[in-house]
Amino acid sequence: MRRLIILILLAMLLVSCSETNTPDQKLFEGSPQELLLTPEELPGTYSLLQDLSGERPNESLTMDSEDPEARDQYLEQTGRIAGWEDRYMVMEFTQDLPGFILNQVVVYESIEGAQAALIWPSVQTREPMETDRTIGDAMTLTMMPFNAPDDSAWIDYRVEFTYKNLLGAVSTYAPEEVATPDYVLQLAENLLENFQTHFSN
Repeated sequence: MRRLIILILLAMLLVSCSETNTPDQKLFEGSPQELLLTPEELPGTYSLLQDLSGERPNESLTMDSEDPEARDQYLEQTGRIAGWEDRYMVMEFTQDLPGFILNQVVVYESIEGAQAALIWPSVQTREPMETDRTIGDAMTLTMMPFNAPDDSAWIDYRVEFTYKNLLGAVSTYAPEEVATPDYVLQLAENLLENFQTHFSN
């Protein structure tokens, strides 16, 4: 009898632990557009470049690879469902604000799929950067110098992070003399808050 009572209590404990962990395993099943940064969350006054923004379905995904099977391999190994991106241009150039901002959100079938996407090899040569900040479940902070059409030197700072089955990314583009990773880090934190707010509702 005593053994039966112990087994019942143990079963109740296991059920309780299972129920406690369930919210952590909840996955996002909506449209990635719901989670994007809004113009009010940007550091200044920006205009949405509508022709360059919008849904990024699997069918239109490009991998920047010469391998014709690269996209199929990526989709199979990550379980990508849907993506959305918004591109913004600052309305009045200043001495400190980024000239352009890119915000992307991608939904995957699983947490493991989002994590696989975060570390998927890229053809771009980006320089990893260190930061004391922790954003999401896992993150990367990178930078890449480039020349603007007028040959002036610019820097692209980018943060990518995962949260559950989501991958969020923010890039800021600014002239080299005023570029700083502070803006991209803050915007990524704002984006993470959007993710967390959705799961808390």
